[in-house]
Amino acid sequence: MKRILFLLLLTTLLRVAPAALAEVVLPSVFGDHMVLQRDVPVRIWGKASPGEEVSVQLVPEGDGVKDGSLAAATADKDGNWQATIKGMPAGKSWKLRISSAQSEKRYEFGDVVFGEVWVASGQSNMEWVVANSDNASEEIANSANNDIRMWTAQRTVKAQPAFDVPGGWAVASPQTTGDFSAVAYFFARQLQKELGVPVGVLHSSWGGTPVESWTSRGALEQIDWARPILERIDTAAKDYDERLAQFNAAVKRWEDTRNGPANTGFEAGYAKSDFDDSTWKTMKLPRNWESVGLDKDGVVWFRKTIDLPDGWAGQKLKLELGPIDDGDTTYLNNTQIGQTEPYLNGVWQRDRTYDVPAELVTQGKLTIAVRVVDLSGNGGIYGKPEQLKLTRADGQGEAISLAGDWRYVFAHEINSDNRPVRPPARPFGPDHPHAAAGLFNGMIAPITPYTVKGTIWYQGEANAWRAQQYRKLFPGLIEDWRKQFSNPDMPFLFVQLANYRATSDKVEDTDWPHLRDAQLHTLRTVKNTGMAVTIDIGAANDIHPRNKQDVGLRLARWALHDTYGKTDVVKSGPILKGADGDPANKQHALLTFETFGSGLKVRGEGPLRGFSVSDGRGNFVHANAQIVESDQGKATVVRVWSDDIKQPYTVRYAWEDNPDEANLVNEEGLPASPFRTDDWKGPTDDRR
Repeated sequence: MKRILFLLLLTTLLRVAPAALAEVVLPSVFGDHMVLQRDVPVRIWGKASPGEEVSVQLVPEGDGVKDGSLAAATADKDGNWQATIKGMPAGKSWKLRISSAQSEKRYEFGDVVFGEVWVASGQSNMEWVVANSDNASEEIANSANNDIRMWTAQRTVKAQPAFDVPGGWAVASPQTTGDFSAVAYFFARQLQKELGVPVGVLHSSWGGTPVESWTSRGALEQIDWARPILERIDTAAKDYDERLAQFNAAVKRWEDTRNGPANTGFEAGYAKSDFDDSTWKTMKLPRNWESVGLDKDGVVWFRKTIDLPDGWAGQKLKLELGPIDDGDTTYLNNTQIGQTEPYLNGVWQRDRTYDVPAELVTQGKLTIAVRVVDLSGNGGIYGKPEQLKLTRADGQGEAISLAGDWRYVFAHEINSDNRPVRPPARPFGPDHPHAAAGLFNGMIAPITPYTVKGTIWYQGEANAWRAQQYRKLFPGLIEDWRKQFSNPDMPFLFVQLANYRATSDKVEDTDWPHLRDAQLHTLRTVKNTGMAVTIDIGAANDIHPRNKQDVGLRLARWALHDTYGKTDVVKSGPILKGADGDPANKQHALLTFETFGSGLKVRGEGPLRGFSVSDGRGNFVHANAQIVESDQGKATVVRVWSDDIKQPYTVRYAWEDNPDEANLVNEEGLPASPFRTDDWKGPTDDRR
């Protein structure tokens, strides 16, 4: 993955140029080996100078293809342009050329093919790569297929919708497939096998992230249950800077009143190049000053004078000092070039890198002076020797090592009594991957103009503790993406959470079953959706099932049946259609299923298990269950009862975090979805 992303990130950086220079700029989703959606008009877009005319040309590679496509667009007042080329059938390789008469810049992408394009997104189970999945060595070794291609986005958070996100295309091969999203790869592999056309996946996911991070702010504002999320983040972000300023002011007041002026050393000339530091002691840096017996918190000044090499005068420089514990103010020839406050969380771990303006770099000697403030614990410039250096900003010449002897003086002791010590915690601001809309802005918005067929989604673990809220948030994301991709009927296929956590003999009501129920609710209420049931492939001690092959295959079943009309493909295991009492025996309940296949059966040997019934007061007990035939001779009904319940009021199936005994499947072996026949309040209902 790192290899692919690095190369494509480099490509993206080389493309970027100001629109004012009349240069066309393209997002990284356009590149060699890309897949364009077949048989429909395809959008091509980018940036240019306002009013600039952009030409888009699709031309054949090699012989045998006579048809092509030509389109043009004019950049609007904001520099945005979009052109549409006519759709092409699958099966040929093309070149895509994009140029402008006002610019010498021209793009030409080769090995462009038309086929089926899907978006793959979610959290870690979608991000999980082939190399970490079952049978990885064999899968990777046999993965060469020019008709399976994947574009992978770099993890990116943005406060506003972005134009681009770094990423790049790769063709499936033993050299690349190990870094592919496993679910997306196995999904694409099955589609390619069944359809016989190229399949491309736009993969954009980030582990551990909630659904609201992937939803646009405009959509979240329309969801009543999402408004507390927005209000919390907005309020926290608004107050944070003010609270931090108040904290810093309190610390400054404490320093001034308890210990005198905080920077008397500068007033004494410690940063001047001609200051006489001959009476100061010498310390070899980098190191913590406690290692030389200086067991005090406070202010220490360090000085070092170097000879400037020939040709460096008048050049911009870069000063690197590595990590400093805690804060510092850094000077060059008595001019401050950088400062890092000592009061911020984790500041003692941050590497210090400061730019040196060219006008400060004069021929002769340069004096670097660093005022280090340590508030508690260790103090000093303490990194590795290779981190202390001075270099030219243009990369010319060899770096000057600053490791070694520095002059120093202990200038000011800080007594920690009554000092403000806890700065305000930084909230989930716009740069946090859990921030509402942050991942949509950074990783989805840049690809929404791309013409796609549908979306596959594996997410929900991060929202399980708010499962009831997910009943609104998840459908909201689906409708939002359909709007954003300009595809109102876009197929949206998702994975129901697998079994996970320890098994239990008790009939309990926990959050994961309710999240699965929210996903089942979405399947039932949102059109053109599909749900891959994975209740049989998880593990008690691993939230990441390694069997990603079945996950991809089960998603592909929905796509092949519903999207591509292959009615001979069984798209799912059994899903509950209805429940009623047994007129012949009031102690029994009858459950009717849509089997999607050849009828119900029990997986393995033994009785049907995984069912529980309630007496109407919320007291659930394990239940007996038996498959019975319907009037048409096809097994579609399950009879459920318990000798401890006179009349079942409600029935639940696989209603545990890890219902390892649930064994209802169809004849094709696909598992039944967990369900409940009640709508009673659960443990997540009041969580927002």
